[in-house]
Amino acid sequence: MTVTRPGRTPRPDRPIVRRLILVSGQEGAGKTTIIRALLPHTPSGARVDAEDLGQVNPCLFDDAFWRLLRDNVAALVRNYWAAGFENVITGSFLTTRDDFLRFRELVPEADEVFMVQLLVQPDERLRRRLTRAKRTTQEWRDRVDRYDAADTTIAADQDGYRYLAVDSTAMTPGQTVAAIVRGFPEIYGSRPPG
Repeated sequence: MTVTRPGRTPRPDRPIVRRLILVSGQEGAGKTTIIRALLPHTPSGARVDAEDLGQVNPCLFDDAFWRLLRDNVAALVRNYWAAGFENVITGSFLTTRDDFLRFRELVPEADEVFMVQLLVQPDERLRRRLTRAKRTTQEWRDRVDRYDAADTTIAADQDGYRYLAVDSTAMTPGQTVAAIVRGFPEIYGSRPPG
């Protein structure tokens, strides 16, 4: 099956390779910033930031909410692939290996999966949470921290994805993007971002 994008010439000589680039990390690690900053460097790319999709009132961290969010992200990812975009960057909804497995069931047609885990030291993560445009209260941060504890399961069991940990504590978004580009030459080749 040849998939075309509006305004693009179909490439019947090469079927698309459906890739997922998943960005995980605790609140304040910079997932939204990196998902947005990575897109201009991603060939045949699209982005789906679950944080944008998960804006509901009231916001409850219950199983029904997370199921709905995973379903919505998966639907958009599949729509982008169907339109011919090979590389879909998404994140802001995975915190554990189990979260990945639940999401992976929703997108079985993914040919390749790449997982980026943003690691940030607690003091820097707090500084980012306090200085970013997306303001939160201490009550909210405490609530999120109870749900979103530091996780090691994504790194410990890497079956099903290529894994890249990026300690972005002292990095700018551009440096973090450069580390991701270098880490996944299958997507980005050997060219430096810029």
